[in-house]
Amino acid sequence: MDLVRHLQIHTANAMKQCGDHFPNATELTLFDTFYVPRDSITSSLDHIIPLRQLTKLILNCHRFTFEQIIGLLYFTPNVYTLELDSIVLYQTNSLSIQRNEKFRLVSNTNRITNVIIDKESTLEKIQLCVALFPRLEYLTINLNKKDLESITRFLLSKPNNNTRYLSSLCISKQRKDFIEPVRSLIESEKLLNDYTIKLINRKVYLWW
Repeated sequence: MDLVRHLQIHTANAMKQCGDHFPNATELTLFDTFYVPRDSITSSLDHIIPLRQLTKLILNCHRFTFEQIIGLLYFTPNVYTLELDSIVLYQTNSLSIQRNEKFRLVSNTNRITNVIIDKESTLEKIQLCVALFPRLEYLTINLNKKDLESITRFLLSKPNNNTRYLSSLCISKQRKDFIEPVRSLIESEKLLNDYTIKLINRKVYLWW
Protein backbone atom coordinates (compact mmCIF):
# COMPACT_ATOMS: atom_id res chain seq x y z
CA MET A 1 0.00 0.00 0.00
CA ASP A 2 2.91 2.36 0.70
CA LEU A 3 3.97 2.18 -2.97
CA VAL A 4 0.61 3.33 -4.40
CA ARG A 5 0.74 6.88 -5.77
CA HIS A 6 -2.45 6.94 -7.88
CA LEU A 7 -5.72 5.56 -6.47
CA GLN A 8 -8.67 4.88 -8.80
CA ILE A 9 -12.18 4.30 -7.39
CA HIS A 10 -15.01 3.10 -9.61
CA THR A 11 -17.99 2.93 -7.22
CA ALA A 12 -19.14 4.49 -3.96
CA ASN A 13 -19.66 1.00 -2.50
CA ALA A 14 -16.05 0.08 -3.22
CA MET A 15 -15.00 3.25 -1.42
CA LYS A 16 -17.16 2.49 1.63
CA GLN A 17 -16.13 -1.17 1.83
CA CYS A 18 -12.42 -0.56 1.37
CA GLY A 19 -10.45 -1.47 4.49
CA ASP A 20 -7.07 -0.44 3.11
CA HIS A 21 -5.21 2.83 3.54
CA PHE A 22 -2.86 4.35 0.95
CA PRO A 23 -0.68 6.78 2.93
CA ASN A 24 1.53 7.98 0.07
CA ALA A 25 -1.02 8.41 -2.72
CA THR A 26 -1.02 11.87 -4.32
CA GLU A 27 -3.48 11.30 -7.20
CA LEU A 28 -7.14 10.28 -7.05
CA THR A 29 -9.48 9.34 -9.90
CA LEU A 30 -13.23 8.81 -9.56
CA PHE A 31 -14.80 7.16 -12.61
CA ASP A 32 -18.12 7.61 -14.40
CA THR A 33 -19.58 4.60 -12.58
CA PHE A 34 -19.01 6.40 -9.27
CA TYR A 35 -22.38 7.52 -7.90
CA VAL A 36 -22.01 10.49 -5.57
CA PRO A 37 -23.82 9.66 -2.31
CA ARG A 38 -26.05 12.26 -0.70
CA ASP A 39 -23.98 12.22 2.46
CA SER A 40 -20.47 13.64 2.35
CA ILE A 41 -17.94 11.38 0.65
CA THR A 42 -14.98 13.12 2.24
CA SER A 43 -15.13 11.15 5.50
CA SER A 44 -15.16 7.85 3.57
CA LEU A 45 -12.33 8.97 1.32
CA ASP A 46 -10.19 10.24 4.16
CA HIS A 47 -10.11 6.74 5.68
CA ILE A 48 -8.57 5.46 2.45
CA ILE A 49 -6.34 8.29 1.29
CA PRO A 50 -4.95 11.43 2.98
CA LEU A 51 -6.98 14.11 1.17
CA ARG A 52 -4.69 17.01 2.13
CA GLN A 53 -1.82 15.15 0.46
CA LEU A 54 -3.45 15.01 -2.98
CA THR A 55 -1.88 17.09 -5.75
CA LYS A 56 -3.97 15.77 -8.68
CA LEU A 57 -7.72 15.11 -8.73
CA ILE A 58 -9.50 13.51 -11.71
CA LEU A 59 -13.31 13.43 -11.67
CA ASN A 60 -14.35 11.35 -14.69
CA CYS A 61 -17.81 11.38 -13.19
CA HIS A 62 -20.61 13.49 -14.69
CA ARG A 63 -22.73 13.09 -11.54
CA PHE A 64 -20.67 15.59 -9.57
CA THR A 65 -22.36 18.96 -9.33
CA PHE A 66 -20.22 22.07 -9.14
CA GLU A 67 -21.19 22.52 -5.48
CA GLN A 68 -20.02 18.96 -4.70
CA ILE A 69 -16.72 19.67 -6.45
CA ILE A 70 -16.28 22.74 -4.24
CA GLY A 71 -17.05 20.60 -1.18
CA LEU A 72 -14.37 18.07 -2.15
CA LEU A 73 -11.80 20.77 -2.92
CA TYR A 74 -12.42 22.21 0.54
CA PHE A 75 -10.69 19.11 1.94
CA THR A 76 -7.98 18.89 -0.77
CA PRO A 77 -6.22 22.28 -0.54
CA ASN A 78 -2.96 21.09 -2.11
CA VAL A 79 -4.36 19.95 -5.47
CA TYR A 80 -2.54 21.62 -8.38
CA THR A 81 -4.19 19.78 -11.31
CA LEU A 82 -7.94 19.23 -11.63
CA GLU A 83 -9.51 17.20 -14.44
CA LEU A 84 -13.29 17.29 -14.80
CA ASP A 85 -15.69 15.40 -17.02
CA SER A 86 -17.89 18.50 -17.01
CA ILE A 87 -19.20 21.37 -14.91
CA VAL A 88 -22.74 20.46 -13.86
CA LEU A 89 -24.93 23.34 -12.65
CA TYR A 90 -28.44 21.95 -13.15
CA GLN A 91 -30.70 24.95 -12.32
CA THR A 92 -28.46 26.56 -9.73
CA ASN A 93 -27.79 30.26 -10.23
CA SER A 94 -24.05 30.85 -10.73
CA LEU A 95 -24.15 34.11 -8.74
CA SER A 96 -25.64 32.35 -5.73
CA ILE A 97 -22.84 29.75 -5.93
CA GLN A 98 -20.21 32.50 -5.84
CA ARG A 99 -21.85 34.10 -2.80
CA ASN A 100 -21.54 30.85 -0.86
CA GLU A 101 -19.02 31.03 2.00
CA LYS A 102 -17.36 27.73 1.04
CA PHE A 103 -16.90 28.97 -2.55
CA ARG A 104 -15.10 32.08 -1.29
CA LEU A 105 -12.95 30.06 1.10
CA VAL A 106 -11.90 27.54 -1.57
CA SER A 107 -11.24 30.37 -4.02
CA ASN A 108 -8.93 32.09 -1.52
CA THR A 109 -7.00 28.99 -0.45
CA ASN A 110 -6.77 26.50 -3.33
CA ARG A 111 -3.52 26.11 -5.30
CA ILE A 112 -4.94 24.84 -8.58
CA THR A 113 -2.98 26.05 -11.61
CA ASN A 114 -4.06 23.52 -14.22
CA VAL A 115 -7.71 22.73 -15.10
CA ILE A 116 -8.94 20.33 -17.81
CA ILE A 117 -12.66 20.12 -18.68
CA ASP A 118 -13.62 17.38 -21.13
CA LYS A 119 -17.25 18.18 -22.02
CA GLU A 120 -18.41 21.37 -23.74
CA SER A 121 -18.45 24.44 -21.50
CA THR A 122 -20.44 27.66 -21.73
CA LEU A 123 -19.28 31.17 -20.84
CA GLU A 124 -21.15 30.99 -17.51
CA LYS A 125 -19.32 27.80 -16.54
CA ILE A 126 -15.92 29.20 -17.52
CA GLN A 127 -16.60 32.34 -15.49
CA LEU A 128 -17.39 30.20 -12.44
CA CYS A 129 -14.25 28.15 -13.01
CA VAL A 130 -12.01 31.19 -13.27
CA ALA A 131 -13.57 32.77 -10.17
CA LEU A 132 -12.95 29.60 -8.18
CA PHE A 133 -9.36 29.16 -9.43
CA PRO A 134 -7.77 32.64 -9.55
CA ARG A 135 -4.24 31.18 -9.71
CA LEU A 136 -5.00 29.34 -12.94
CA GLU A 137 -2.10 29.13 -15.43
CA TYR A 138 -3.16 26.38 -17.86
CA LEU A 139 -6.71 25.77 -19.06
CA THR A 140 -7.98 23.05 -21.39
CA ILE A 141 -11.62 23.25 -22.48
CA ASN A 142 -14.06 21.96 -25.07
CA LEU A 143 -16.60 24.39 -26.46
CA ASN A 144 -19.15 25.00 -29.18
CA LYS A 145 -18.16 27.34 -31.99
CA LYS A 146 -20.92 29.81 -31.06
CA ASP A 147 -19.23 30.31 -27.66
CA LEU A 148 -15.70 30.61 -29.04
CA GLU A 149 -15.60 34.40 -29.30
CA SER A 150 -17.24 35.22 -25.96
CA ILE A 151 -15.11 32.75 -23.97
CA THR A 152 -11.87 33.78 -25.67
CA ARG A 153 -12.60 37.47 -25.07
CA PHE A 154 -13.42 36.80 -21.41
CA LEU A 155 -10.25 34.79 -20.77
CA LEU A 156 -7.96 37.28 -22.49
CA SER A 157 -9.56 40.44 -21.16
CA LYS A 158 -6.93 42.54 -19.38
CA PRO A 159 -9.26 43.92 -16.65
CA ASN A 160 -10.07 40.34 -15.60
CA ASN A 161 -8.00 39.99 -12.42
CA ASN A 162 -8.85 36.30 -12.00
CA THR A 163 -6.98 35.42 -15.20
CA ARG A 164 -3.82 37.39 -14.46
CA TYR A 165 -1.72 34.19 -14.22
CA LEU A 166 -3.32 32.43 -17.18
CA SER A 167 -0.79 31.94 -19.99
CA SER A 168 -1.97 28.84 -21.87
CA LEU A 169 -5.32 27.91 -23.40
CA CYS A 170 -6.06 24.63 -25.15
CA ILE A 171 -9.35 24.12 -27.01
CA SER A 172 -9.74 20.39 -27.46
CA LYS A 173 -11.52 18.34 -30.13
CA GLN A 174 -11.55 21.18 -32.63
CA ARG A 175 -10.69 21.79 -36.25
CA LYS A 176 -8.35 24.05 -38.12
CA ASP A 177 -11.09 26.64 -38.78
CA PHE A 178 -11.00 27.60 -35.09
CA ILE A 179 -7.58 29.19 -35.40
CA GLU A 180 -8.48 32.10 -37.66
CA PRO A 181 -11.48 33.35 -35.60
CA VAL A 182 -9.32 33.33 -32.47
CA ARG A 183 -6.45 35.08 -34.24
CA SER A 184 -8.79 37.66 -35.77
CA LEU A 185 -10.40 38.41 -32.39
CA ILE A 186 -7.02 38.87 -30.71
CA GLU A 187 -5.76 41.18 -33.43
CA SER A 188 -8.93 43.27 -33.86
CA GLU A 189 -9.42 43.86 -30.14
CA LYS A 190 -5.70 43.92 -29.27
CA LEU A 191 -6.18 41.33 -26.54
CA LEU A 192 -2.56 40.12 -26.66
CA ASN A 193 0.71 41.67 -27.76
CA ASP A 194 2.79 38.53 -28.05
CA TYR A 195 1.30 35.08 -28.57
CA THR A 196 1.59 31.76 -30.44
CA ILE A 197 -1.34 29.76 -31.77
CA LYS A 198 -1.13 26.25 -33.29
CA LEU A 199 -3.29 23.26 -34.18
CA ILE A 200 -1.86 19.99 -32.83
CA ASN A 201 -3.82 16.73 -33.02
CA ARG A 202 -7.22 18.45 -33.32
CA LYS A 203 -6.43 20.77 -30.44
CA VAL A 204 -6.00 24.52 -30.75
CA TYR A 205 -3.19 25.74 -28.48
CA LEU A 206 -2.75 29.37 -27.55
CA TRP A 207 0.28 30.55 -25.53
CA TRP A 208 1.08 34.11 -24.47
